Amino acid sequence: MKRRDLLVAGTALGSSGALSAFDRLALAQDAAGDGARALIAPDHRYEISLRGSSLAIDCFPSTSPAAARHALDQGVAAPLAAVGDEERPLSWTAVSWTEANRYSRALTLKAADHPLEADVSLVLDELTGLLVRRTVLRHSGGPDEVDLRATLGLLVSVHEPIEQIFYLTGEWKEEAAIVRTTPSAGAISLESRTGKTGFEFQPYVALRTAKATYLCQILWSGNWMLRVEPRETGAVVLGGFNNWRFRHHLRAGESLQLPTVLFGRFEDNLDGATRQLHDYRRAHRPDPERPMPVQFNSWYPFAGEPSAEALVPLIPTVKELGCEVFVVDAGWYRTESGESDADWDQRTGDWRVSRQRFPRGLRDLSLRCREAGLRFGLWFEPEVISPSSAIRQSHPEWLHYIDGKPPAADERAVLNLGVPEAWHHVFDRITALIRIIGIDWMKWDFNTDLGIGGWAPDLPEDLTGQNPLVAHYRGLYRLQDAIRGAFPDLILEMCAGGAGRMDGGILAHAHVNWMSDQSGALRKLAIHFGIQLAHPAVVCNDWLIDWPGRGDTPDQPPSLVDPRGDLRFRLRVAMLGTFGISAPVHRWTRADIATATHHVALYKSRLRAIIQHGDRYALTRSPPPDGNGDWAAQWFAAKDGLSGVLFAFRLAGDQPTRRFTLRGLHKQRRYHVRLDSGRQLEMTGEALENGLVITLAQAFESELCLVEAAGL
Repeated sequence: MKRRDLLVAGTALGSSGALSAFDRLALAQDAAGDGARALIAPDHRYEISLRGSSLAIDCFPSTSPAAARHALDQGVAAPLAAVGDEERPLSWTAVSWTEANRYSRALTLKAADHPLEADVSLVLDELTGLLVRRTVLRHSGGPDEVDLRATLGLLVSVHEPIEQIFYLTGEWKEEAAIVRTTPSAGAISLESRTGKTGFEFQPYVALRTAKATYLCQILWSGNWMLRVEPRETGAVVLGGFNNWRFRHHLRAGESLQLPTVLFGRFEDNLDGATRQLHDYRRAHRPDPERPMPVQFNSWYPFAGEPSAEALVPLIPTVKELGCEVFVVDAGWYRTESGESDADWDQRTGDWRVSRQRFPRGLRDLSLRCREAGLRFGLWFEPEVISPSSAIRQSHPEWLHYIDGKPPAADERAVLNLGVPEAWHHVFDRITALIRIIGIDWMKWDFNTDLGIGGWAPDLPEDLTGQNPLVAHYRGLYRLQDAIRGAFPDLILEMCAGGAGRMDGGILAHAHVNWMSDQSGALRKLAIHFGIQLAHPAVVCNDWLIDWPGRGDTPDQPPSLVDPRGDLRFRLRVAMLGTFGISAPVHRWTRADIATATHHVALYKSRLRAIIQHGDRYALTRSPPPDGNGDWAAQWFAAKDGLSGVLFAFRLAGDQPTRRFTLRGLHKQRRYHVRLDSGRQLEMTGEALENGLVITLAQAFESELCLVEAAGL
């Protein structure tokens, strides 16, 4: 490791890296000089400066004149940390600056008048060019506590005019609608106060300039904030924890890790920048090369009421379809007090198998699946405790007291994973079931809000001094890792009524996330376009649901089943990420089963590797959720350029023909082009980049086109 000599206020310091002062002007001079306080990318540079209470990063295109680089914008008053009831910003001086290599910088700051230090890591990811900012606040020793009331994970100034701003908004069943706006609309403030990532916004924003795209994403699952303040010559981007009602005490030896933040500048359009974000996120998830299996899930055909009587007869059909995992969703359990006919959400927390629903237990069902060549999966909601759970009576101190109030006796409560005993209880109970039953796929749901969280009374002060949400989510991440560590072959799926807790923090510890509770294929198609700006396709789990319609389920009368789009159309929407089926397959015709079997086999044998690990190209704008658009299309190209798959959907528009540009192939190589409707062609990569014409005679038809290099 090399420590660069530092120039501060015109005085050269020795190789120890210790600093007596660290002001903004000196840093700018040094950054413009030998790069000791800058990170250099091929087409831009980051200059890091300490401005009193703020640690700021300025991002300049490499074409910026030197004079412009010196004229650092003061930007926004955004302190790295603030303390006390008055939220007083802390001032900082620098202790050390470390350069591990050309891609990495580490900075240690010391707060004035408080026993607090900040360790800041800035790393340019070599694969993608994304800047990864990590910050840890450490109590440096002594008897005095530090009462943190606000923190900031990232402050970046962009120094080129912004033309467009993109972010994602939505609600339950309508996640991730793409919003396009301009700087003239003013500042953009995105946040969650629900105690989870939330449905309303994703912790993600993109900025477009005349030449480049900027991306920012916060990797955190609790309350967060992300703000964009446009300027005449650029914009200021800042984010991290949401400081709404935030409080965290630090004592000697304790530390607080702020959310990791990703930021990047790419001389490409939004689609190209998104592919770099996808590459980073895929590489930083568990088992990144592991193919995600095709699932059958019991939820939609048997919402909350699975039973051995209903499920055992489905095993042969599920196997025939080609599914690889049979997942039993919510409703399989009872409480310690015994059997109950209460709804599925009123029985969570004790995780005892209902012998009323499964007389021979779930191990019998798991063994039957294995005998058929299927793996077995099971749904849990580990954090949520029903009113009838034994934990409510035996360990009320394990529960979140939101706003300091105990959970209402007739409402569900949230187990506080920051309490060590609660954490160990969940780990022991779930791992015992995984081992006894034989579980290969765990679906982890969270169907509630947590607000600011809260500690039960009479817990130790070393717990209650922590922010309850921070303690909960650090505990959650450790629990995810511990369960996977105990069962390395287990696949972990996250869910919160869909994408209510879908973010890069939780998905650094899990394999996939259930994308949306939306059952309609047309609305789900729009969600795929939006959610895949923020997340790679492999983590976006989707199912074929509404076929042949769900008029026999309580929440979906026949009048709400959208008749547009045949089975092929609906299967292909679900195939745009990790793929499964949750439909009443026992009511399907033989023709339906044949159609689905063909698509599942194609997905597993030829498409899965391309979709889950290749480059995604959005060939159209995001379609309207009501289907009253023109066409929607996505193209996935394998990283080696030897294969790809096109999904094209004609919507309500009257244009039967559309030309699609297929990029990411070798221009001079010849490719077999096979349309699933039967047509076959041979074309060069250059011809495919010039455009492949797709014709669909009727609205709400679809085409699937597989492209593979000739001679393989």
